[in-house]
Amino acid sequence: MKDLLKYILSLGLLYYIFEEYGTELYKTLSIINYKYVLLVFFISFFQYALSAYRWMYISSKNGSEMNFFYCLKFYYISSFINNILPGGVVGDIYRAYCARESNSSVIDLSKSVQGIVFERLSGQIMMFFIFLFSLTLFFLINAKYVAFLYAVIPVILIILIIYVVTKKIYFNKVQSNEVAINFKRIFSGTIFWNHTIISFFVVISYIIIYIISAEALGLSIDYFAFFVFTPIVLFSMTLPVSIGGWGVREGTALLIAFLLGLSASSSISVAIMYGILNLFCSLPGLYFLLSIKK
Repeated sequence: MKDLLKYILSLGLLYYIFEEYGTELYKTLSIINYKYVLLVFFISFFQYALSAYRWMYISSKNGSEMNFFYCLKFYYISSFINNILPGGVVGDIYRAYCARESNSSVIDLSKSVQGIVFERLSGQIMMFFIFLFSLTLFFLINAKYVAFLYAVIPVILIILIIYVVTKKIYFNKVQSNEVAINFKRIFSGTIFWNHTIISFFVVISYIIIYIISAEALGLSIDYFAFFVFTPIVLFSMTLPVSIGGWGVREGTALLIAFLLGLSASSSISVAIMYGILNLFCSLPGLYFLLSIKK
């Protein structure tokens, strides 16, 4: 029933968007510069490689050794599944299940799941902080100091309070909880900084591909505004309420069109283009999925 609702939400939002902006969308999407598609494919490959390495690295520090090429293969498969099925997590569940057996070694299922949760969390944390940092620059450069005080400072204070309270009450007191101990190890010290650096480049590649999606449509854009506000669109795609982010991504792009300096139809077109490119770049996952021996 929940999956059906996600299909209804995605299709419903897309129907509304095409009903309202269909003519403009067709005009914008009909002038795609296909040379950018190849560029995105190559950038995406490095994005997948970095993501697979991050998964391998975090899993190894969590007691689960895996082969890099195995991780790359199943990262592609996971992304393809997430692009076509509801929720955006089915591919990760499949990845966790398959990761139990990697490189002739057997991995505990709980550690397999932890490795993927920690790996995804690393990326989400970095995306949030890049957005927060960029938003701060945006407000300060444009001399919007009151907006900065009301929008950014409270968020920073809330994060600091959550961190201090969590550290004092939970992680410093829970010594026998395996998940808490593993989380503390992965998200502290040198290990934390190592996968954080990887996540930085992964998130930057997402933003670059979103910008290229606009370039492929021949749109004149404000690069700084795109860098600041693209994470909002990317965050919306991670919500487990749609099919591969379709509908929700386009709806979010519509809502923040004025922040990107685009018309409603142009902003939606960029989101659609990004979705198409995202699906296209995950197609090797279909090949790897079909090649798995039963």
